[in-house]
Amino acid sequence: MTDTSRIIFLHSKRSVPQEIIELAQKKVPAGFSLELLDQTTKTAEKIKHFAEADYILGYPGDMSEEEIRAAKKCRLLQLISAGYDRILMPVWRELKVPVASNGGANAIAVAEHAMLLMLAVSKWLPHSHMALRQGEWLGHAKVLQMFELRGKTVGIVGFGHIGREVARCLLGFQTTTLYYDVARASPAVEQEFKARSVSLEELLRQSDLVTVHTPLLPQTRGLIGAAQLALMKPTAIFINTSRGPIVDEAALYEALKAKRIMGAGLDVFAQEPVDPQNPLLQLENVVITPHNAGATYDTWFRRLDFAFSNIARVARGEAPTYVIP
Repeated sequence: MTDTSRIIFLHSKRSVPQEIIELAQKKVPAGFSLELLDQTTKTAEKIKHFAEADYILGYPGDMSEEEIRAAKKCRLLQLISAGYDRILMPVWRELKVPVASNGGANAIAVAEHAMLLMLAVSKWLPHSHMALRQGEWLGHAKVLQMFELRGKTVGIVGFGHIGREVARCLLGFQTTTLYYDVARASPAVEQEFKARSVSLEELLRQSDLVTVHTPLLPQTRGLIGAAQLALMKPTAIFINTSRGPIVDEAALYEALKAKRIMGAGLDVFAQEPVDPQNPLLQLENVVITPHNAGATYDTWFRRLDFAFSNIARVARGEAPTYVIP
């Protein structure tokens, strides 16, 4: 390691508040310098910074191939996000630069948000909230469409860090928990979370609530379409806090509009920021949030601690952890 290794922190004001920038500056390990680089900076200026970077930290989804190829000294691209669907992975692999996720730093936040959406949809919370603010006392008007979570069957699509945190939350609700993942968990993990591995089709047929926590990959794009939604119960609730393109939005809209499923809670969309004319926004049986499930104050401490510790590992000559395959 040189006297001072340069970490370029690629960020945007929309995603990273100033308070977090200041926190990051305080947490920089000895022997490293942290240089801020806004994502809106012109390409020529970005290239100058990347050419001198020993490490790049942040949300680099908007890095072009030209910008990436300028980072010839870079030893690690350390993501703050869990997702990597916007990263030009083939270019990084060609340059032999490892790319690491955030080590599950936002798993608790996303899992809690998924639980929030499950309960909000089940109890028609936003509907009641807005009616009361407008002077309408709904009382028990929706009582026959309101359900408890206890004792229900919940299907988790994707059983990684976030999926397992959802299963942990569900233990307190005494649900029957199913999961679908291409890589089955160990018997010990299944026992710990009281979760049973099933096919995607069985999960969709049996579940009262389905919650999606798989990364966006070529094989998961459009994973939930009209055929899959048709397998779900008419009383089922669909939750997505992963990535919008995993679901066929047009098919989801039709299923919700026709009441072929009861409701949905969505934090992500195929286009973001979401188009205000997106028909999903007009349905009363849909609860929506602006892709902020993983963005809590608490997560930032874990994100930064993990990121700097992973960078320090590489500086010591060790292999980074949570490298994306």
